[in-house]
Amino acid sequence: MPNETSISFAQTKVQPPRFRAGLVERSGLEERLGAALLSRRLVLLIAAAGYGKTVALSRQLLNLPPGCATAWITADEQDDLPRLLACLTEALEAHDPPWRVATQSLVEQVSKARELHAVVAELTNAFAAMPVDHGVIAFDDMHLVADPRVFEFLQLLIERAPTNWSFAIASRIAPPLSLARLRVHHELAEFGASDLSFSLQEIRSLCNAAGQHHDDQSAESLLERTQGWVAGLCLTLDVLSRAGTPTAGRRLSQRHQFDYLASEVFGSMSESWRDFLMRCSVLPELTATRCARVSGNANSARMLEEIEQRGMFVSVLDGEELTLRMHDLFRDFLDDRLRREHAEEIPELLQRAAQDEPDPMRKTDMLLRAGAWREAEELLCEVAPILLAQGDSGRIAGLMERFPADARARSPRLAYVRGVVAWSEIDIASTKHMGEAAAGFEREGDLRRMRRALAHQAHANATLRPHVATSEAIAAALDHEDADPDLETELAKASHLHWRAVLNGPQSAVHQHLARLTELLESGAPPALWFSFFPWVHFHFGIPGARALAMRLVSGALAAAGDGYFPLQLQARSAEAYLFFWQGRVDEAQERIRQLQLDEQWAGRPAQSRFGSWSLLGVAGMVTGDRTVLQDSRGKSTEFFRRLTTLEYGTMGVTGITLCNMEMVAGALAGLTQHPNLSFSYWGIFPALFEARLALHDQRDEDALALLRECVKTSSDRDRFGFDALVRVFLAIAEMRTGSATAAWRAVEPLVGKIRSSGEVLGVLFCGPAALAELARFPWPGEVPREGLAELQHWAQRSQALQVGAHPAEATTPAAALDAPLSAREFEVLMHIAAGDSNKLIARALDLSPHTVKRHVARILDRLDLASRGEAAAWYHRRLAKGSSG
Repeated sequence: MPNETSISFAQTKVQPPRFRAGLVERSGLEERLGAALLSRRLVLLIAAAGYGKTVALSRQLLNLPPGCATAWITADEQDDLPRLLACLTEALEAHDPPWRVATQSLVEQVSKARELHAVVAELTNAFAAMPVDHGVIAFDDMHLVADPRVFEFLQLLIERAPTNWSFAIASRIAPPLSLARLRVHHELAEFGASDLSFSLQEIRSLCNAAGQHHDDQSAESLLERTQGWVAGLCLTLDVLSRAGTPTAGRRLSQRHQFDYLASEVFGSMSESWRDFLMRCSVLPELTATRCARVSGNANSARMLEEIEQRGMFVSVLDGEELTLRMHDLFRDFLDDRLRREHAEEIPELLQRAAQDEPDPMRKTDMLLRAGAWREAEELLCEVAPILLAQGDSGRIAGLMERFPADARARSPRLAYVRGVVAWSEIDIASTKHMGEAAAGFEREGDLRRMRRALAHQAHANATLRPHVATSEAIAAALDHEDADPDLETELAKASHLHWRAVLNGPQSAVHQHLARLTELLESGAPPALWFSFFPWVHFHFGIPGARALAMRLVSGALAAAGDGYFPLQLQARSAEAYLFFWQGRVDEAQERIRQLQLDEQWAGRPAQSRFGSWSLLGVAGMVTGDRTVLQDSRGKSTEFFRRLTTLEYGTMGVTGITLCNMEMVAGALAGLTQHPNLSFSYWGIFPALFEARLALHDQRDEDALALLRECVKTSSDRDRFGFDALVRVFLAIAEMRTGSATAAWRAVEPLVGKIRSSGEVLGVLFCGPAALAELARFPWPGEVPREGLAELQHWAQRSQALQVGAHPAEATTPAAALDAPLSAREFEVLMHIAAGDSNKLIARALDLSPHTVKRHVARILDRLDLASRGEAAAWYHRRLAKGSSG
């Protein structure tokens, strides 16, 4: 399975090449290019292959003065805008940009064709906040990029970047950018073939460096023959060093490059060398391991060392083993020869190359070029769940686009991928796609994967379409028992049964299936499966034993997520906040919500996390009476309410009860009773409660009493979202109002015992301070235990104390002592920033990951309304000095 660091692109794309020592210094070109990189907004190096664009640009970046930041991106044919943006943000990481959002969320935004201006604004703000004298971002081989959005993005970025940042583009053709304004304002520097060609003096120096001491006439002959074309000069000198005399011929022009390579280089090689180079030309980078696999040559390591020593049209990349990148001119030539001489081998060579390729985009292209459709589809099935768990669904769309339209329409594997993507977005289309996948797998005779897809479909149906009857095929798949169970299928089955139990009860079944789901996840599920099947724990409070299982799920998810699966972290943190709410630890829950909102902002607000956070906001608003928070919650929940209308009406009704807003309760009752599929929803038990609450409000106490007495018969076993507590509290009120204090205590007594033993008080808090105060004020008879009455008093006092403005917040952290809205950990990070430590040093000092440090830096800047690490350090020193003087 691909690892976290290589899932988006090969790291070699952001490594500037290095060249062997002894290259001829070109002081004139280097002086002009260096000055341009420091003074012009855009520097273009436009020339045909072999003119030394990459060498000139990479060498000059190394010669920039101290205080300059540089980033290098080598483009390739697979680059679309999201992939190139991912490369750009990774290339900048060495300089600790103060990102305000996760770079992955920026990639996700452009993947989904969202507004480019917002992404460009994030980048330019980061550029402006970096403490560098000057920055240069270099893009090499940009002629390979076909996505027009890349150049639309670059146009905006170049126009809006701070003035101390420059951009360099090396390409065989002029990029489709609007250059007129840059030219008019003298912000553009252009270097063409004439600028990059070697002069007579440089040819003499090149000959001397190569050990070929030619007289002036010979140097002039070389200039005439090659027109200063760098590749041609190197080829000629290489031939001279080995054969003594180059083949006589016409002047070397671009249209004769391949002929020249064939006669002067390729023709003089041994057959084993020719075969090795031709076959290895399918590789984007050359290592001994990969070359040996592709070429079958056991001497690959020795041959690569010789290639590097001779500088045979390669650059060297940093890595644990010798890694070379062929010059694209040479690769094009070798590819042409391979197609002429061994075309029948190309599919097999590409498949061999794909075996060790870590970059899924490149690997997919290799397999598709080889005609290995099935293997390419299998690869996408493998990486799609990982990308989803890493918050990178946009990359999946880019990979899907690589397949022909008919394959996208017919393939069950691609239908499966669409299904898991839709599920991650809580989209009902997941059921349709999984049904298509199951039908396709059945046609192929792959019954194991058919059952997996049907189990996924059952899970999605139970969650999003509970009114849909289970088909015979799904029922058979759920009943089937494999001798060698598939973990993903078993998880989908367990999730389906768990959610059916949530809908229909009883409580024991909910606990049973939640326990089974927890055990399966803990049995070694990878992060992608944790992400797909992490349950929505907010519907489980009041279920005996559910809290202990939820705590295990939170711990397991966080352990599985590590630093590379941020959306899974958000799911777990959302569940953790609910656990605090269950016990009435509202202050701690609200702090978790604040952290979660910042984390969501950092991560680009993934769909499943938003589902958790808006419901958390709703709970916080309900128990504190904060109508501003409730309004914010309902505004953020619109997209989910469109899909899950019972959820909208159910939460509206409970909110109305908590706030004593009978208009909301009446609206929820009308909405639920008119819903066509209410009997299939866990909200189906709530209309009677809402009707009873309206009756109590209208002082129709006998009507309310009849409804609530019926509800209480099953409320404990069907307890969802505080139903049992709501029923028992209002039944006690109805009984007391109608004159039966003893019956009132019988109604509420089981609730008192349950909450005293579990500590899960959230359902009671949903009753609202007014109802709880009324309950506590009743003239209870003497036979009611004193501890029971104290519990009722505690509920009322606790609910009232939680209301907005009931008590001031207290400073409990060092940050609070300095009047800063930071957590203790954020304050620690701020101290290290003020000391001038980099993210890596902070991570090492605090035993955190660099990813976590970046999130803390973003939160600090957001909470203090600062733009850069420098401003944060200055803020800290000012406040520290102020505190000391006070």
